[in-house]
Amino acid sequence: MSENDFFCDLTATPASHLQTAVFYEIKDMLRGQTATILFAEDPAITLHSLNLQLRNNLRWEISRDAAGRWQAVVHRAEDVPPTDVLDALKRDHKRLDAMFSQVIHLTDSKQLTAAHAIMRAFVEGLRKHFAVEHDILARAIRTVPDAFGFDPTAAMLQEHAEILNQSVMIELSFEETDASSASIAPLLAILAGYFSKHEQREETTLFPVWTGALNKVSEEARKALLVRVLGVLEGRAGAPI
Repeated sequence: MSENDFFCDLTATPASHLQTAVFYEIKDMLRGQTATILFAEDPAITLHSLNLQLRNNLRWEISRDAAGRWQAVVHRAEDVPPTDVLDALKRDHKRLDAMFSQVIHLTDSKQLTAAHAIMRAFVEGLRKHFAVEHDILARAIRTVPDAFGFDPTAAMLQEHAEILNQSVMIELSFEETDASSASIAPLLAILAGYFSKHEQREETTLFPVWTGALNKVSEEARKALLVRVLGVLEGRAGAPI
């Protein structure tokens, strides 16, 4: 643990106050820093609950010391590698969200050249993300329509086509001779709402199905799949689809 890392002893903190206490200990933690926290009882439930509150931005390891105290070493999620394929996809969702937010901000600020460059990168990122979900996961893990005929995979494919079409249209809009913040901003606003709702639906309907299927295969197979998926998301040459 470096001098810039955090340490605190919460062994005397009442269980009802633990989650709040942990939050205040780690809220100012920067990239590259860790927090080592001592607990009287297993903190797994507390940390999982806090992580939901913080939009899955924490990772940790739990152990016990010789005195029987529980110790958690907490990291920011971006400081540790993805734990599995779904973790990698959720992180990519956040990366794409951040890029799109930059496009909106730059467009609103009338910095159209910079916004256009990031929009191009966003579209390329979408293509890689969709390649993982279409060509790897959806092909390997089939879903069955429910009693009303709803198939989450089919819905995902349809929404992806709409998102990509809208994104490409916006990218081309930046190239129009009369392109302006006033002409592009409304298009971005429409896509922002659709994109956000799509991600939420995907993570609540498809991700649990994919998680259940992946949990049935060997750890070695899951690790190999993660390497394959990261290769596609990162655009490494020769990464197999």
